[in-house]
Amino acid sequence: MGRYLQDLMYRVDNSSDQQKYIQKQCGLIEDLFNILLPKKIEVGNNICRFIIQLTSNKDLDGTVQEVGLCQDCYVFCDYNKLLGLGNFERKQVLLSLFVKGIKLCCHARNCSSKPFEAIEQKVLADGIVFNGFYKDIKVSPNKRQSAQLRGYLSEDIKHISLVLFDKDHLTSRIFLIGEFDFRSFDRLKWISSEMINIYQINWIRSYKSKKVAEDYFAVDVKTGNITYVPVTREAVFDYGVKLLTESNEYERALAVIQQAKELGHGKADNILRHLKTNPEQRDKAVLLQTPKRK
Repeated sequence: MGRYLQDLMYRVDNSSDQQKYIQKQCGLIEDLFNILLPKKIEVGNNICRFIIQLTSNKDLDGTVQEVGLCQDCYVFCDYNKLLGLGNFERKQVLLSLFVKGIKLCCHARNCSSKPFEAIEQKVLADGIVFNGFYKDIKVSPNKRQSAQLRGYLSEDIKHISLVLFDKDHLTSRIFLIGEFDFRSFDRLKWISSEMINIYQINWIRSYKSKKVAEDYFAVDVKTGNITYVPVTREAVFDYGVKLLTESNEYERALAVIQQAKELGHGKADNILRHLKTNPEQRDKAVLLQTPKRK
């Protein structure tokens, strides 16, 4: 069994409406730590995850236990007091409680908590959001410009942008690709000195040892045009359904859904059969159902 930590989890102990909002902020903090987590942090054999569990039970505060391949730690939280704080101050407290739990896990595993303390300082310095570059910078074929992906992540906002640099590495243009989690994008590739493809990960087809990223956004850096190009059958199908239900491009939607059928997507045939009976049908739930045979 490996000795390196794979990820961290941050949980709230119940699911009232108020706690659900706190869980959303805990989820952000969890994401930020996992984004910044070094690939190799030694925590001893048989443990791959730290789980920090907020609890309203004071008697559980500081309790650390091994559950399977996880090291769990309970940290007391006064939810009423927490909810009375301002938004940023609340996130600061949640961050502090998270790190408290991590340190207790480290103490139980007899390993250093310094890497996590460094992440905490980075998260605080960045305002408890992610707003930065990721993936390597890529130089254009003519060597006159370069490009890099930039992501933004908070509890309410997420988007990914393509940043273009001139030969002096000064920002020349920024292209907003969309409101996507930047971690869903694998790489960018210069197709020519004026065209860049940004490849999106297909999580349905991907697994731990193999990442499938064939669907892409084509960015014309000269005109600023951005075109989505689905390739895998799941992406082609989803794009066709979106065109059908969210736009007036019926003929184009029909062609894309037909393409998904030819690629082997089982639900595409359901939609085509529904539309043959009722071309005006746009209810997604109805379209995905298997039509009744007469």
